[in-house]
Amino acid sequence: MNPATPEVFTSWKHSRPSEKLVVFSIALFSCLIIVDYFLHKNKSIYLVPLSLLIILLFVLIPYWRKKFSERPLALFVLSALPLAGYAYLYKLAGSLVHLLSHSWNDELLASLDRAIFGLSPNLAISDYYHPWLTELMMFAYVAYLPLLIIVAYVFFRNKDEEQLETYVFTLGIAYVVCFLLFIFIPAASPRFYFSKNQPAAGFFFRKLMNLVEASGQYQGGSFPSAHCAAGTVMVIYAWRAGRKTFVLVSPLILLFFISTVYGQYHYAVDVLAGIIIGLLATLMARLILSKRAKSHFSLER
Repeated sequence: MNPATPEVFTSWKHSRPSEKLVVFSIALFSCLIIVDYFLHKNKSIYLVPLSLLIILLFVLIPYWRKKFSERPLALFVLSALPLAGYAYLYKLAGSLVHLLSHSWNDELLASLDRAIFGLSPNLAISDYYHPWLTELMMFAYVAYLPLLIIVAYVFFRNKDEEQLETYVFTLGIAYVVCFLLFIFIPAASPRFYFSKNQPAAGFFFRKLMNLVEASGQYQGGSFPSAHCAAGTVMVIYAWRAGRKTFVLVSPLILLFFISTVYGQYHYAVDVLAGIIIGLLATLMARLILSKRAKSHFSLER
């Protein structure tokens, strides 16, 4: 037997909370897909074997972290890998939006918007549609993904592994809560509900978002806005990362919040719900990790 084999199989106990969150969440969503297959012949059953492979990948991360301990780039990739796991969870959640109901809740969300704001923000914002503004909003929407990684890299560069893990774990809690709510409150999004109300044509970033809409988005991921939940977490941790990071991240995230309504990706209540979930996820992560730290300290004593 290879001497490294026992170390591979015992690596799970050295997994970080974010890695365990990915494993448990993928396992849960995959089990729901199996249930949905027997209930509604869910065609996404083909994802289950892939889920098992991804789970194995995350179980082995501690082993690889030790093996590549002298390679900074590899260590950063491994530390940020749960972000890719959350992206896969988004795909799994998309295949489960009709697990409980085949109807959409868009009328409810649009009514909530009117009750809160006295009008429909998605319709009202169309008065400001202009190609240059569309391009700016789509740039902010596209910037979300690199900013997600940039904040993680700042913590890694500052050798603040604890804050890096807390940031990634907090994002995970926010995403998982949002993805579960996709199943309980499925909504197609204003892009489909107000199908005739689309932003003015833009330029490069508008075309880039057209590709994302066609290949990476689905009906049913509207309420709450997982992007805005994550954006809220990003702003909080950008503040903790330092002034320069905060100055870079916060204006773009603010524009990003507006762009979700401007681009008809979300209702305003989706954005509000996402912000609330981002704040709650930050508190939950702090409580969970502080309790975990106290538990480890007690065991050590």
